[in-house]
Amino acid sequence: MQRLALVLIMLGLVAGLLVGGQRLALEEDFRAVELSVDLDDLMALVDGANIGEALDILEKLGWDIDSLVITVSPWERRAPDELRELASAIKDAGYPVILRVGGDEEEFSGHDQRPSSGLGQPGNPPGVEELAALVSLVDPQVVMFGGSQVAGYPSEVGTVARLLRASDIRFGLQEFAHQLGEKELAHLAPMHMVRVHTIYPREMSRYDVESAKTRLLRAVRERSYRLLYLRLWPGDLSTNTELVTGLETSLRETGYTKGPAASLPPWQMGLGWFGMAVCGWLGAGLMLYHVFPGLAQSLKGWWALGCLVLGAFVLLVLYLFYDQLLARQALAFLVAITFPTLAVIPKDWTKIRRSADGDQFCGKNGKPLSIPQARWSAISYSLYHFGRAVGITTIGAAVMVAALGDFRFMLKIAEFRGVKAMFVVPLLLVGIGAILHSFSLGKPLRVRHRWRRMSPWARIIVIVGGLLVIVVYVGRTGNFVIPVPTLEMRLRELLEKFFPFRPRTKEFLIGHPLLILGFGLYGWEWQRAGLVGIVLGTIGQISLLNTFTHIHSPLLASISRSVWGLLLGSGLGFCLLYLVLQLIGNQAESRPLDDNGRGRAIPNPPVRE
Repeated sequence: MQRLALVLIMLGLVAGLLVGGQRLALEEDFRAVELSVDLDDLMALVDGANIGEALDILEKLGWDIDSLVITVSPWERRAPDELRELASAIKDAGYPVILRVGGDEEEFSGHDQRPSSGLGQPGNPPGVEELAALVSLVDPQVVMFGGSQVAGYPSEVGTVARLLRASDIRFGLQEFAHQLGEKELAHLAPMHMVRVHTIYPREMSRYDVESAKTRLLRAVRERSYRLLYLRLWPGDLSTNTELVTGLETSLRETGYTKGPAASLPPWQMGLGWFGMAVCGWLGAGLMLYHVFPGLAQSLKGWWALGCLVLGAFVLLVLYLFYDQLLARQALAFLVAITFPTLAVIPKDWTKIRRSADGDQFCGKNGKPLSIPQARWSAISYSLYHFGRAVGITTIGAAVMVAALGDFRFMLKIAEFRGVKAMFVVPLLLVGIGAILHSFSLGKPLRVRHRWRRMSPWARIIVIVGGLLVIVVYVGRTGNFVIPVPTLEMRLRELLEKFFPFRPRTKEFLIGHPLLILGFGLYGWEWQRAGLVGIVLGTIGQISLLNTFTHIHSPLLASISRSVWGLLLGSGLGFCLLYLVLQLIGNQAESRPLDDNGRGRAIPNPPVRE
């Protein structure tokens, strides 16, 4: 059955490589970035000028922008003739128009009374008829919404989507806006949607030119935003000019083109590719099924095997007859759970051989090893098992790419589901596997005895500390739960200066070093200490695979940050392992020799939990 599992895994790998090649080709053509400036911000910047004079000043400034945003706010209503004249003047100057319906949050908080008209008012968003009238007046290329919800929410979102399709207008989905109805509208009109990134007015005071440019470029390079809606600092023409011109230069230097925001074709991998990805997951599940000793021969094992096959069948049925996106999300979640677990769960691991009396390490030929030789043997042991774990996780990443092969994931209309579970479940499974494996080591466990000897306060501290670690670990997965500490933000900014795409700190600072250390200590015959490091090191493999669930990020960016994370994490991990083994070896060498000239080699170590 293991041969069958290998064949299935290879099918999933082939699917991932071929789908990844198609993604790379799509992303190569998806490089046009549009810079758009808010008209009200521009008019305030050139105070006292009319629209014609403002456009002339814009041309003299040399701002190479691609469009202008007209905002229809509930607090500053414009007459229909004024809107028509504004749009006409902007188009005559050679700029496409973006319509923004609704104002900024600051406008709502700065007024004691709500506008008599419902436009942009929370709880009473603009209706379809009012939106259609505005569209007919302005004839925009993109429509965005201010406030807390999109037009037509909650009952007329479908009608708004039909209006967009009929008018060939794109909906601007703004990052971090969290508007009610935005996801529904994007799902109903995926081919008429463009992702927009902006620094909101309430945030502008926290940024200078360099930090604002860095944030906007990061949105383009790492999260594939193609429309940058630039808000301007009031009363500071030179600073805003520096931002716009600097952003234009940086985009061109990094290989992007300027122009109307690029769109993706309706790219989807069909049933055949999806089926191969299912085969890849099923093969990994079968391999994991054989890891647990005795499971394959028991009745529970047959139930587990049946569940695996049934799961693959359900995924195919879900894809064919119900919801393709849901089927892809379900498969991606199963891949995210299975492959990191398979990569590091205790298997048929061996350790460095010992002599018959157990006093010395031995090589494969049975000859005794010196302490330096044993040290390098443990390091090579760790290198082999770490490389094996990374290889399995990398195959899982390829299967993940195949599973989420749909343009709607690339546009973040649909997303991977279960991020927090992905970071918890493999860790629990590997922990259970490590506990079961520790029972087979033939050494007594003293955890319960030590727990009973602890004082009540010590137990409380241990429990509270453990819960705090769990809360921070789970809370730091995903976004917007536990904020990133200032020190880590500084580290991220430093890494961005040295690497094309910042490697993830969970990988190169925590996961990879701990996994390498764990494998090395296990090979040195500190098995239980090694198992603790291996369980904690699972975080690195989870994070490595999680990187490839961000389908909206360019595939090259995911590959780059993963490779750099592996290189940095491996360097730190093997340096740490060498120092630990050096310390252990020095302690052994300080022991006096016995009558037979032995004693410098490491005897059986004490039991270590």
